[in-house]
Amino acid sequence: MAAVLSSVPPQLSTATHRHLPSFRRRDRNTFHLYSPSPPSATANAAINTSSIEHGIQESLSLLDLMQSESISPDPSLLCSILKRCADARSLRLGRIAHEKAVLAGLHTDPFVGNSLLLLYSRCGFLSTARKLFDEMPSRNVVSWTTAISMYHHAGLPHEAINLYRLMCGGAAFDNSVVKPNCFTYTTVLNCCASVKDFELGAKVHRQIVDDGLQNDKFIIVALIDMYTKCGKVCDARKVFDKIPELSIEASTAMIEGYSGNGQPKEAVDVMRMVLRSGPVAEMAISLGFTAMIRPFLMEMALRHGQEIHAHIIKFGHKPENKHLSALMNLYERCDKMAIAYRVFKELEVKEFGLWRRLLSGFVRNGLYAEALMVYAEMTTLDYGMSLFVVIEALNACVGMRGLKEGRQIHGTLLKVENLMGSTSLTVLSELYTCCGKHEEALKVSNLNVNIKNFIPRVTR
Repeated sequence: MAAVLSSVPPQLSTATHRHLPSFRRRDRNTFHLYSPSPPSATANAAINTSSIEHGIQESLSLLDLMQSESISPDPSLLCSILKRCADARSLRLGRIAHEKAVLAGLHTDPFVGNSLLLLYSRCGFLSTARKLFDEMPSRNVVSWTTAISMYHHAGLPHEAINLYRLMCGGAAFDNSVVKPNCFTYTTVLNCCASVKDFELGAKVHRQIVDDGLQNDKFIIVALIDMYTKCGKVCDARKVFDKIPELSIEASTAMIEGYSGNGQPKEAVDVMRMVLRSGPVAEMAISLGFTAMIRPFLMEMALRHGQEIHAHIIKFGHKPENKHLSALMNLYERCDKMAIAYRVFKELEVKEFGLWRRLLSGFVRNGLYAEALMVYAEMTTLDYGMSLFVVIEALNACVGMRGLKEGRQIHGTLLKVENLMGSTSLTVLSELYTCCGKHEEALKVSNLNVNIKNFIPRVTR
């Protein structure tokens, strides 16, 4: 048994290989959906991925055992393995599962085909996924929706819309018309919002009503978003007013729609409606005060942000970190630095972007000593080595004629090469000049000129 579980996958014939996509080079349409993570997060992700892949390996070994004993695997087992490969973005294990599906003759099964489509689209191989889709013997609504979603998530809304038209028109493949479901409609409406295609969006809305799906909560949000993105705020409000039960998601979409179309008063009216609506007000705290606050970073920002903040305090809610971050951003932008700092101190996790906002807010408001205090804290957290942070700290030194502090930062510039830029040296020269240290200012100015005139040598 142990030997079987650790066995190498069987060699495939030439005929079998014809059913598998070639990966000698990357698809031209490969895309990546990740961003850099801190080292600890990367390590945790690697451990989790390793654990998940180990479980998938065990399932694949079970398939080896079944095939060695001439037992045909059930399509649902292959679908489960392929879905886990897709969730883990594991192309290597997914391709092994694909090979086993071909060996078992299950690659033409519609459910297995949909799982394969999901795998390659999740892994970013759009061309491969589309080839599989085009070659599927039959396509159901899941097949179409997966392919449409693939293009939408890849930032290719026009391709997604074209595929939707084929789906509804029956103008391709076997000329059969497949009826969209809620997920299909939601995805297509999001694409219409992206390209501001009001005509198609309105047509899709009529189809939704004909199918009796107009009260689906995801479709409602997508409709409001589509209409507001197309500048049809009145149509969005008609959808909002017909909602059987008020939800925070729909309310947030309507608030952001009004805000994005330059109608802050109407956005405030919806916000107050949410705050008065009992259970929905509770949901506003848990799901989205960040989104509720964001639209008011404008002329009426402070008053309405304070209204939301007062609501949090009055009803004894314990806001999450993201809600406090939104409030801190609000107060900083409105130059209410004392309140911003008080909210900042309540944060359990203080991200780099919030430190930057606090620092620049203090400098902008002439609170130079407070700015340098924040800078000192940032240096203890290894946040002080950013060029932006150093420049803001030097601006604080200029504002308070802080020669001693400025010289300390000058020492940091000399130690860290990537901080020695034209802007930081210009501010440093200004500091020495305003403190009457003209000789030091001249030295810094000359160094700045040398940096500007430096031309890197190109070696062949």
